[in-house]
Amino acid sequence: MSRIRPELSRRRFLDRMAAGAAGVALAGARGLAATPAASPMTHRQRIENALARKPTDRLPFGFWWHFPNRDRAPRRLAELALALQQKLDLDFIKFCPYGLYSVVDWGVTLNTRGGMLTPIQGDYPIKRPADWHKLRPFRGTEGEYLVVLEAQRIALAEMRDRVPLVQTIFSPLTSCLKMVGREALLEHVRRWPDDVHAGLRIVADTTRRFAIEAVRRGAAGLFFASQTTNEGYLTRDEYAAFAKPYDLAVLEGVRGRSWFDIFHLHGEKVMFDQVLDYPVPAVNYHDRESGPPLSEMKTKTDKCLIGGIAQNTTLVNGTPQDVIAQVKDAWQQVAHLGLILGPGCVANRNAPEENVLALRKAVEETSRVGEG
Repeated sequence: MSRIRPELSRRRFLDRMAAGAAGVALAGARGLAATPAASPMTHRQRIENALARKPTDRLPFGFWWHFPNRDRAPRRLAELALALQQKLDLDFIKFCPYGLYSVVDWGVTLNTRGGMLTPIQGDYPIKRPADWHKLRPFRGTEGEYLVVLEAQRIALAEMRDRVPLVQTIFSPLTSCLKMVGREALLEHVRRWPDDVHAGLRIVADTTRRFAIEAVRRGAAGLFFASQTTNEGYLTRDEYAAFAKPYDLAVLEGVRGRSWFDIFHLHGEKVMFDQVLDYPVPAVNYHDRESGPPLSEMKTKTDKCLIGGIAQNTTLVNGTPQDVIAQVKDAWQQVAHLGLILGPGCVANRNAPEENVLALRKAVEETSRVGEG
């Protein structure tokens, strides 16, 4: 990777870029495919085959975690993402901007908790039903959205190994949740639905614009994350009214433009019957720590599955041998087809180095495993 230039300050960067310069879309679909690789398959070929449930020369591999309080400067975020890909020779980059980037411009303040932990909401801007009507639309290319797009641009420009990059997008209702709080959102949905819909329309339109721009500027697709698909939170009727139509509006915005969209289903007791018809080729969920296992999920959908790593348990508390055994088990569960190894959710930063490196070793060993 070329030498990293000094990063712009956030204020100088936003002043320079907010005029709306679109930048140059880098690492497009044909460019990725054309780059040679030393292995029998390129990173992209491995992912494409997995999405199509075709054989791969080894188990495809992705891995991601957050970089708390080091991920808000564009160049630094790009540098960290590329370093992780190079260290583990990942087949794709799940880009990891901080989890509140989508709502800061709507008034969420950050509590950085001393700089050692992932930031949390310092304040919720939505306190009353009328506050939903105060949300203003954004183009998806300004404020914090522009910071993330610039980080993506740098990562694609500085990429040494040509690998697909998927950009993290939060579902519209998930962004709303981050602006009001989990329990308050439920109250607002049930008592003041029209007000929530008014806010959702603004959030969905902004999210859609940002998603389209991320793909236009070189992302292979979206890592579309939802934190509201769980049994016992919204009812099925509420999900159908407040989540699904807005999700689909975002995903339809990139249909035909992206090729590697992932739907991340966060948490326990996911209502899979509500979401497996989404127009995405891959699904990521907490298979190890919430279930169902990969072997069961492959009977429910023909989508590619991304999982197999117990990101908070085995990866943190197990031995390297435990990690390797878990990887091999995941590969066996799907009969060596239609799986990309990855954490069920963002990986725990407390994982020992030797366990993370064991993932790479286990992946290499799958290339020597027969189909029997």
